[in-house]
Amino acid sequence: MEDQERSNIQDAQIVDEPGNANVKKGKNYHTEIILIFIIGLLLGIMIKAESLKKVSIGFSDYRVTGGSQGYDLNEIEKKMIEESKKQQESQEDLKVEESAPQEGVE
Repeated sequence: MEDQERSNIQDAQIVDEPGNANVKKGKNYHTEIILIFIIGLLLGIMIKAESLKKVSIGFSDYRVTGGSQGYDLNEIEKKMIEESKKQQESQEDLKVEESAPQEGVE
């Protein structure tokens, strides 16, 4: 009789353990999925809120004013052209002076 009780208890334990484990795994799986979804949703809202402060993309782009530039490229180009002309003129003057015969030196 004791042997039957022991075998019944062992059978009951074997049957109970996998059944309970499956139920617990299923519940844990669903709660984990729900928690991941909630965390992802909150993370997305947070990223969107922070990006709105710094990034402007969409139909309201015309409202954004362009920042002032530190350099005026057209003015820099004009200065560079003037400097290159001066250098060319000075080089031509040096060539003319070198090619001119020196007077009084014999």
